[in-house]
Amino acid sequence: MHAMKNLYLVTMHLTVFLTAFNSAGGEARIVEEIEVDYVWAANTVSFDLYTAGEKQFVAYYDENRMMTVAAREIGSDQWKKTTLPNKLVWDSHNSVAIAADEHGYLHVSGNMHVNPLTYFRSEKPFDIHSFVEVNKMVGTNEASVTYPRFFTHNDGSLLFRYRSGTCGNGNVLVNRFLPEEGKWERYLKKPLFEGINENDVRAAYHRFTRDSDGNYHFVWIWRWNPRVDTTHQICYAKTSDLINWTNAAGEPVQLPFRPDDERVIVDPTPAKGGMHNGRYEIILDQDGSPIIGYIKYDDEGLTQFYLARFEEGEWVSTQISDWDFRWEFFGGGDQMTVGGAFSFAGLSEEGFVVIDWRTEKGDSGRYAVDSKTFEHADESVNFTEKYPSDMRSRMTDRPGLNVNIAMDQGRPSDTETRYVLKWEGGPRSHGRHAPEVIPEGPLSKLVLLKVR
Repeated sequence: MHAMKNLYLVTMHLTVFLTAFNSAGGEARIVEEIEVDYVWAANTVSFDLYTAGEKQFVAYYDENRMMTVAAREIGSDQWKKTTLPNKLVWDSHNSVAIAADEHGYLHVSGNMHVNPLTYFRSEKPFDIHSFVEVNKMVGTNEASVTYPRFFTHNDGSLLFRYRSGTCGNGNVLVNRFLPEEGKWERYLKKPLFEGINENDVRAAYHRFTRDSDGNYHFVWIWRWNPRVDTTHQICYAKTSDLINWTNAAGEPVQLPFRPDDERVIVDPTPAKGGMHNGRYEIILDQDGSPIIGYIKYDDEGLTQFYLARFEEGEWVSTQISDWDFRWEFFGGGDQMTVGGAFSFAGLSEEGFVVIDWRTEKGDSGRYAVDSKTFEHADESVNFTEKYPSDMRSRMTDRPGLNVNIAMDQGRPSDTETRYVLKWEGGPRSHGRHAPEVIPEGPLSKLVLLKVR
């Protein structure tokens, strides 16, 4: 029997503490707001922001739903723009992503939900007017693409990850761009995630963060089919190169990751246990150890927020919230209510994990929890916001629109400055719920926020 089998402990904290938060230093504030464009806002789709030193790039869909790239030099409020020959359909899955490789060539991909690969690449470094439509990387497993994301590897190379296939019958693949040869290769010879056998149609939804040494800390959650209530089993693994992996105990584990592997399971909650494939996050504590947050039902069937950490050879899961409602799951995720939502705000000076939360009942607040014991703080906590509280304030008073934020995926020359993309959009909606006639509006201003 494996050493980690059945080592999942659950404890409960049911007392709500009112913690005072003191600023530990100068508060972050918005020092400049720069208009980028106006965008179509009837249906929210994710945009992308990428900064390379003194150059900045935004990938988005304009007011006519056309894929667009805007560029500027930092310090200027003038944007150069190019429209790519690709028009957004009604589907919140159809995000757009942008990045630059080591030589400065720009790469754009997006507007896909189980569709053939859409991919553009510039012929000149940092030149948005030299894009060519390629629509091919390695040439295989590119006919049914969703969730395109570029990211920079520890060696500086540009990687691209995406799902090939459908929810319940898809694999997550990773490519690497070779700038000297001007082509892509399949970086991982095996998928990141795969079903147990050909009849196992589960899909994994994943996220990662990196520590100060560049190690990737991956967390993922499984789902049987498009129904959100089939979400189950949250898992974790760590790697420095995406090829050699270990579990939380430091034991080697191999790709592809499959369901029911007790070596990597954080919480084995089964389907219909209240988990949601979009409500989980990972943060690293002051020692670089992972803390995983997620929601599920408690023993009474109510929706609650949990934290988990690995200690003394086992994952320990602790109920943090004391919510008094049950999030009922039905249909696809775009038809559900808000339920219970949370986000990690960061770490305090004293080592507390700070978490913002809200529920569909209109309740909201902030928890401060000891990162080692998961005990709620019973005294004031010194915490400085990384981003200003008004960053997510509404831009208009038009009903039915929500604020959307895209964090910078690159790195500016000034490391004391952060940039954020902001706009408003309607509720997220899938293609199967598209209206017969897609409306021309409403429109929203798209702005770039400079934060210090």
